[in-house]
Amino acid sequence: MPKFITSIRLQGANEKDYNILSQELKKYLFKPVTQNKVNLEEGLGSTFVFNSANNKTLLDTTAAVSLAASSTGKKYSFTVIKEKAKTEN
Repeated sequence: MPKFITSIRLQGANEKDYNILSQELKKYLFKPVTQNKVNLEEGLGSTFVFNSANNKTLLDTTAAVSLAASSTGKKYSFTVIKEKAKTEN
């Protein structure tokens, strides 16, 4: 099954919004890649990074991320990449 990595940024969000995002992503079986921390200093947005091996296609993954991010009520942007399978020689 393919593995997808997504990074998500919420605009004008606070720590509560990022907690909501994290909980929603966990419902879709995403796991944090690193310890995500909210950086609200000087208006800089935080970017959360999650991965998932539970969605079968890129479309399924982007739909799940979009639904989770929209649950915060904030404007958002995200990227999703498919991790390449490692080949052994």
